[in-house]
Amino acid sequence: MLFIFSKFKLRKWSKYSSVKRMKILQALENKMAKKQHRDPIDVVVHERADWQNFGMFSVVNGEKRLYVHENLILDPAYRFHALETIIHEGRHATQYEFINNKKLHWYNFKAKLWKKNFAGYVSASEDQLLYNNQEVERDAQKYTIKWLKKLEHKYRNEDDFYTTLRRNIYRYETSEAEARRKYGMFYKHKMRKKIDDKSKY
Repeated sequence: MLFIFSKFKLRKWSKYSSVKRMKILQALENKMAKKQHRDPIDVVVHERADWQNFGMFSVVNGEKRLYVHENLILDPAYRFHALETIIHEGRHATQYEFINNKKLHWYNFKAKLWKKNFAGYVSASEDQLLYNNQEVERDAQKYTIKWLKKLEHKYRNEDDFYTTLRRNIYRYETSEAEARRKYGMFYKHKMRKKIDDKSKY
């Protein structure tokens, strides 16, 4: 699908059906997967309307899915949250592929942290602060912000884009500040230990 990013502009997105919007999100995932040298994953709407997340990368019995909340499709105000969700969850897919399909050498420090993190992954419902500060989430958040900033010139007249960008930056910055306040100077070490402990069980 050509000019995929321009389709998120309100004057275009507002005219699309839900089916068309889903096709756009799938096309975006296909594009990001190609850039990240992995196979694309099917984008599907989560079956529960009361689900508390924008999106989720899931692997069940080897079947990978990228779930999105129905609000990202139904409400045009959330269109850039749909965009950032595909980028963010796709990054988790790349992390997963890297640690499962490549031999991790001694110098793959980041990937080794990802592997430990996936083994002891903490959900937002368990501990919101730890969830936001664990290795795979920090990496996906940083990657998403980098992409949003790269796309900023395309959406300079889109207020909803700036709302989405600010929310991503705010979450990234405040979660680290809150972790430092709660756990002190060695907050990263203490939080990694919690994840390591969980991974053993």
